[in-house]
Amino acid sequence: MPTHLDLFSLKTLIIDNYDSYTFNLLQLCDNQANVVVIRNDQVTWTQFKQDILPHFHNIIISPGPGRPERTSDFGICTPLLEAQLDPAQSQYHRPIFGICLGHQGIAHILGAKVTYASRIMHGRMSQIHVTETQNSVFANCSLPFWAVRYHSLVVDPASLPESLKITAYCYENDDDVEALRNSKYLADGCSDNAQDDDRHHFLQRPLSLNPDGTTTNNGHGSSVRMTVMGFQHTTLPLWGVQFHPESVSTEHGVRMMRNFAIESMKWYQQRTDVHISFSVPLDPAVRAMSCTTTPTTTTAAAAAGDHEHEQISSSLATHRLLTRKMSVWVDAEHVLGQMNNTNTVGWLDSSRKGSSYSNMSVLSIDPAFTMVYSTLHRRITFQNRSGNAEWAVELTANQDYFTYISDLLSQFQLEEENKSSEAAATFCGGIIGYFGYEMKRESLAGYVTPIEQQCQQHPDANHCRCMREPDAGFQFVDRFWKFDHATQTIEACCLVKLTTAGGIGGHPYNDVGFATEEQAQSWLDEATQAVTKAATVSMTQDDSMETNTVSQQIDQESLFTPDMQHKHYVHAIDRCIHEIGQGESYELCLTTRFRCNQNQLSKRSNDLTRLYTHYLRKNNPAPYSALLRFPVCGMTLLSSSPERFLSVSTAGVAEMKPIKGTVGRALACACKDETCDGFCYIDEDEQRKQTLWQDVKERAENLMIVDLIRNDLAQVCDPSTVRVPKLMHVETYEKVHHLVSTVRGTLLPNVNSVQTVRKCFPPGSMTGAPKLRSVQLLDQLEQHRPRGAYSGCLGYFSLNGSADFNVVIRTAVVTDDPSQEGGVEVSVGGGGAITFLSDAEQEWKETLLKTRSVAPSIKEYLAHC
Repeated sequence: MPTHLDLFSLKTLIIDNYDSYTFNLLQLCDNQANVVVIRNDQVTWTQFKQDILPHFHNIIISPGPGRPERTSDFGICTPLLEAQLDPAQSQYHRPIFGICLGHQGIAHILGAKVTYASRIMHGRMSQIHVTETQNSVFANCSLPFWAVRYHSLVVDPASLPESLKITAYCYENDDDVEALRNSKYLADGCSDNAQDDDRHHFLQRPLSLNPDGTTTNNGHGSSVRMTVMGFQHTTLPLWGVQFHPESVSTEHGVRMMRNFAIESMKWYQQRTDVHISFSVPLDPAVRAMSCTTTPTTTTAAAAAGDHEHEQISSSLATHRLLTRKMSVWVDAEHVLGQMNNTNTVGWLDSSRKGSSYSNMSVLSIDPAFTMVYSTLHRRITFQNRSGNAEWAVELTANQDYFTYISDLLSQFQLEEENKSSEAAATFCGGIIGYFGYEMKRESLAGYVTPIEQQCQQHPDANHCRCMREPDAGFQFVDRFWKFDHATQTIEACCLVKLTTAGGIGGHPYNDVGFATEEQAQSWLDEATQAVTKAATVSMTQDDSMETNTVSQQIDQESLFTPDMQHKHYVHAIDRCIHEIGQGESYELCLTTRFRCNQNQLSKRSNDLTRLYTHYLRKNNPAPYSALLRFPVCGMTLLSSSPERFLSVSTAGVAEMKPIKGTVGRALACACKDETCDGFCYIDEDEQRKQTLWQDVKERAENLMIVDLIRNDLAQVCDPSTVRVPKLMHVETYEKVHHLVSTVRGTLLPNVNSVQTVRKCFPPGSMTGAPKLRSVQLLDQLEQHRPRGAYSGCLGYFSLNGSADFNVVIRTAVVTDDPSQEGGVEVSVGGGGAITFLSDAEQEWKETLLKTRSVAPSIKEYLAHC
């Protein structure tokens, strides 16, 4: 038994109750190398107490959805806590720290009542007042302190047994609202210095609090309710807190976790009947059970064994990246206009001028091959470069599409000289495409596809939606243009084969890259000529829209019909609020799709490129726009997304930028004051920024997703590197202001960009939290209708290991319409995050507002045809 408090030697087990914040707890632990996370249903109680528990000194029971009374929600936590009360099972006794659901579980097992909170709080902040610091997780915390709350249920203090002593509480007031009144909004141009990481994450002390933390009256007199925020057992090493110490906006989270470790060590110093080595390393077999474990090799290579893996590595296809800088600058739109064969288009378009995120665009019209995928049929359909040959691959039982892509990219490498070149620092060839929302079936741990979503069609049937709008689609791009918007330079780029590989699953990929450098130089000549010609034409071309050719007026409201009509959508919102009130979720991102119901669209849809270039990107430019066309299935994506989902740099730094919180801009004078100079809207627009930033509902939505994203990244990054350099900064766009946050982390050495996207998919801003339970609830609330590409992500995986994906919002999806010969259907997704504070009618209006970023462009296009 150690004689000093060696906290780093503690072996800690975290039991995850399928929460979306559990892995943030790793960031609070001093002993990260000795922390293992398992799910609450990963093993039976018998397996747990025999094979897992003997290896750990203390346990953290995570937050989670649902109630501790339900075995399906609390799993092995119930018998574990029951064992703590049984002297005959002293070999299973451990120091335990319960958080939120874990806190409620401890109280429940000891006989207390878990009831509905007087105020449901999700993503809101309260001042925590502490009554006990001795042998407490609150020792040495400045008092009171800010903490984030995510809960609909609470422990009834009147029902607590004498053995549980209340150690912390909060008042049910609006301290966070008052604190925000005295703060100025943070504009996007504020410092992005990692050293300032926590500077804006905690609110100022509200004016209604005295320096000692007591309340003057807070405007509520003596009627202010108090809620239990913490307790500890009088004799057993059990502690619980109702709030979330792991949230980015909770103060003293590290201090609380360190206090728990200190109290754990004290307990072991007093015990002589529990023997767990502090010096022996954690058993590798036990460590391998952790949910944080990421395979060190690709799945295919691991299954093949070391010998075959060596053969795969030795047969990699090596390519040289050739580039040529242009002497002129022209918009990518004009280059695309010079191309005759534009059936397949891959255009990642940073079309928003003046944005710090609009740095680079990539344009490709001639991919080596195209592949689309259906999760329900588990089929990948390929089309070759010329479009005259197709073939299909059926995935095996132990494969999935993410693994397939990871293995595919692992077959290609750049020659050593390219790896350090300036051109290879960004996209240097690879795959461009999208993952639709239904790829959740293969990315989300614990998710089971409901029977209502199964496809009864054969994949070759004309009416099979799975193949008309595949769950994923990618193009392998080996010749392309890069447009650097910061320096206004254009590069033509292509790959040249140096060595070839045998391919995956018996299907060769030797069409990637030119066979000789002479062929590559010839293509670079053609690419240069195309840019030069485009520059010449653009100087004489009139880009204005043909407003004089309007043949008819089309009602925008009747142009699109929602899958879920107003009455049903409002009812679904009410059900969301009910589920949140029951503790099943903190936030639910409810959506529906709007479909074009104009018959004449089928006759006017032969120029989707023009719809994008002349209308959508001009009306609604965005830093993460795109035009993707997949002739293999007849689908086109026209996106004007303002939101980055995930980027991975060549240095292995992952970044996510969730948007939650939107308000329309004031763009013109609307007052009736005759003396107004016409510029009053400037002050109004500034006030709208401040109002958005102070709105606790909008902030709560943003914070919930930030904490969720931190949790996702902590599973693929070194947890200590996950940071939030920008929290709820106001970003201004042409028509709206957004609340945007930035989360970053450094990937673990054995994690690639495909694995990172998979672990973080689907985007948390499109699901809610906890992610798994929210997705399961949304399946029912959205009547099991597929979202398709909407709510997924779109971008690239580069051969240099980098990646960059948007969130597919503000996007038109064009597919073949089997009900009309030669016709097409256009759909636009819309929705919003529902919290307990949501107003159903207001949420419906916001959903309509979001679709109007795309719908007017389609209306104009139809009118001008």
